[in-house]
Amino acid sequence: MSSNRPILHIVPSEPWGGIQALVPMLAREQVAQGRQVTLLCLGRGERVRTVATQYGLGAVTRSISGPLAPLRLMLTLLATRNAIIHTHCEPIWTAGLIALSGTSRWIEHAHVYPDDDLTWKKRLSRRLQRLAAHHIAISHSIGRAVIATGIARPDALAVVYNGVADDTRAAPSGRSAAGPLTVGFVGRVVAEKGIFDFLELAAALASDSRMTFAVYGDGSDLAEARARAAALGIADRVVFHGYVEDIAAAWDTLDLVAIFSHREPFGLVFLEAVQRGVPSISYANNSGGSEVAAVLRSAYRVQAGDIAAAANIVRDLAEASVTATASLALDRATVATRFDIATMARGVDAVYRRLEQTHQAADAAVTSGASQ
Repeated sequence: MSSNRPILHIVPSEPWGGIQALVPMLAREQVAQGRQVTLLCLGRGERVRTVATQYGLGAVTRSISGPLAPLRLMLTLLATRNAIIHTHCEPIWTAGLIALSGTSRWIEHAHVYPDDDLTWKKRLSRRLQRLAAHHIAISHSIGRAVIATGIARPDALAVVYNGVADDTRAAPSGRSAAGPLTVGFVGRVVAEKGIFDFLELAAALASDSRMTFAVYGDGSDLAEARARAAALGIADRVVFHGYVEDIAAAWDTLDLVAIFSHREPFGLVFLEAVQRGVPSISYANNSGGSEVAAVLRSAYRVQAGDIAAAANIVRDLAEASVTATASLALDRATVATRFDIATMARGVDAVYRRLEQTHQAADAAVTSGASQ
């Protein structure tokens, strides 16, 4: 049965983001459920190994890098032919090796939207994924996209929402009406995550002394974001903290988080905000993030690009004419029952069981045919 079958998670080390934090969390939950799990990082993976070690997975975490990485991966695959191979945004060469290894238990976890810029290698990778893998999408929006682009067949795809670990600490009781309101950006500092939209919001509110602005995270567009802040005349109003180890402490400095991703695949940041007692403001668009935000009462949404409407909501919060305390309490209950890591692990396990049942049915058909 699938409950006894080992699991090999394969995750790239970079770019660092929610995937690298999520996979060790899922692996820890699976270990707690009695599974044998190995976590394989593609690349040196210092940050992934740090997180894995914090979760008690240091002994089962490996990394491969350098020119011999493909050979080492193939040897690992051949040595774990009985395992479920669970990949997370694997590079093209990895997909090719998994297909060549002949594994019949490959789960491809779709965490991001398919790339529109298709080379022949990407087309080949998609064909291999469609033919050889079963798929998990982290949102219905992602699921529709991977089916539409031919990566997955509808009958071989399941949607399993991401989960967050139970945060047993009490959330902050809420901002003081007399104090300043700190609006933050949390995540990879790249254009598609909405960093420049955030700066436009900060510029629209810069004249209001009740506001402060903070950016937590790093990314390829960090230097350009600093330059944009200077060009907008708000360099002295926005504090760029860079990457921080203690993200919980960072959350405790915020009164509102702006999540202006142009097409957020899922949006763990929405759930993290709820856990830390911070309301959010985001775009209502066709994305997994908007799909999640739609079920949260403390997630204010505006039309994509409507910075003026977003600024009005922030002003209302600063004036304390809008409060999210009651909404956050309801949302914490929603997160605890619908978006927790245990629920995610059960959803993933259901996919494993269906995969196993598919193989058992195929084996039974072969046996039946041979006996006739």
